[in-house]
Amino acid sequence: MHNAVKAFAGTSSLNPMQSEVFDAAFHTQENLLICAPTGAGKTNVAMLTFVAHLREKGIIKNEKDPYAAYSHIGDDGGGRNSSSSQNGEGRKIVYIAPMKALAQEVVEKFSSKLKPLNVIVRELTGDMQLTRLEAESSDIIVTTPEKWDVVTRKGGDGSLSRTCGLLIIDEVHLN
Repeated sequence: MHNAVKAFAGTSSLNPMQSEVFDAAFHTQENLLICAPTGAGKTNVAMLTFVAHLREKGIIKNEKDPYAAYSHIGDDGGGRNSSSSQNGEGRKIVYIAPMKALAQEVVEKFSSKLKPLNVIVRELTGDMQLTRLEAESSDIIVTTPEKWDVVTRKGGDGSLSRTCGLLIIDEVHLN
């Protein structure tokens, strides 16, 4: 089963807004600004970009890759290639939720949808701290604007701002 299909289990089709932005969200690394009403499906557009990014970075398998049959070589046993699970630049996805309560909901939703792909989603807010190992092993970190501000002020080789390759800001007008 194609990885995008696994992430969208239970979804039979995209709505018109999602269909309009599908190519940009799933087949390019272009910056996107999605302005649509509540309930229009912006979260599914975010999921499309997640799957595309994770595929591009080798965190999930790319079925179009002619060498995909050999991708298990070097796996750490969990289906992840050990070289791709290193803390490399541009590897992580950071999702900024407007408030802590929403961050927890987002973590639960994304964890559930991305579980078949073995994607690790964790919360980093004022209430939820992560150890360095937890942060490094996370594929997606859900945080708040306040926590992201604090985290990005700390530089260095292993900093989250350096390892972030995809940044999604939910409700950008509130931040």
